[in-house]
Amino acid sequence: MKNKKRMITLTAAAALSIAVLSGCTNERLEEELSYRQLGIASMQKGDYEEAIAAFDSALSHCDGKISGTELDICYYKAAALYASGDAEGALDTYNALLAYDKKDANAYYLRGCLLLKNGDLEGARADFANAVTYNASDIELYINIYQNLAANNLSAEGEEYLNKVFSIKGNDAASLAGRGKVYYLLGENQNALTELEAAIDAGSVDANLTIAQVYETLGDGAAAETYYKAYLDSGAADASAMCALAELEMAKQNYEAALSYVNQGLAMDEIPNRRQLMQNQIICLEYTGDFDGAWNVMEEYMSLYPDDMEALREYIFLKNRYNVEAQATQEIQAEIIPSTEEAQTTESGE
Repeated sequence: MKNKKRMITLTAAAALSIAVLSGCTNERLEEELSYRQLGIASMQKGDYEEAIAAFDSALSHCDGKISGTELDICYYKAAALYASGDAEGALDTYNALLAYDKKDANAYYLRGCLLLKNGDLEGARADFANAVTYNASDIELYINIYQNLAANNLSAEGEEYLNKVFSIKGNDAASLAGRGKVYYLLGENQNALTELEAAIDAGSVDANLTIAQVYETLGDGAAAETYYKAYLDSGAADASAMCALAELEMAKQNYEAALSYVNQGLAMDEIPNRRQLMQNQIICLEYTGDFDGAWNVMEEYMSLYPDDMEALREYIFLKNRYNVEAQATQEIQAEIIPSTEEAQTTESGE
């Protein structure tokens, strides 16, 4: 089994090398990029098999020296493989990337995340350590490692990575924003506010999002909303910010406004929090009286997340409501139609 696994890994590495051995000529680059875009579009609509095929086609159109474009496609392919349920295929792709570049911090980080999800804690630890070794100044990398460890009940171990951030020098906007986020994750809210305010003054857009989260934690909804909207107005807002703004409006029972933010979040190119946005969308549609809309979203939601038992109960409620309304409509029609026919008969009799 060990030899078989090694052969698979080497095959993946060879496939990467063959596909992108010496870069793409100008004549084939356009087709490569076209297939890349098709793959991304397929991922966004959840068709991962089509996405994988598109990424393979993109790589097959390359016949030159390896470049950032090919590596980017390989990363997308690994994500599509994992999303399709082929964790082994995704692992092979990361192995191939690391066979090509043994100092690829991003590949170490992503492989570490995959190993962690697969229960290989020691392998994940080794990969995370290598990731920060080869990209020691990337504060966001330390934060991402922490979040992955925390999501697997290893918060204390993750905090060790957060604390390493304080040894990274720099008072530019990005460094201030990064340290502010670390303070926030460690629960040191006052220190977070100090760093984040300085980051905003230095021109950081992302700091608006984190400082809004700090104020939300402190229970200051008005301040949180101000910074969320500043982040939104900057044009850098992502689906997470839209969801946060929606939930602030929902807390004030402004469901129309909340629905607007939810819909904007769902219209974005990258939606890592689709599940949460769809849950909020259903609630907002119900509270605004659009039960047809709520029903349609609920049907789509249950097809995507059939394991959500709370949503299943809501689904049954909506389905029963629909059945009752349909039955009532049929009864009304049954009453109206005979009376109409009766009236017509009477008129013709006269």
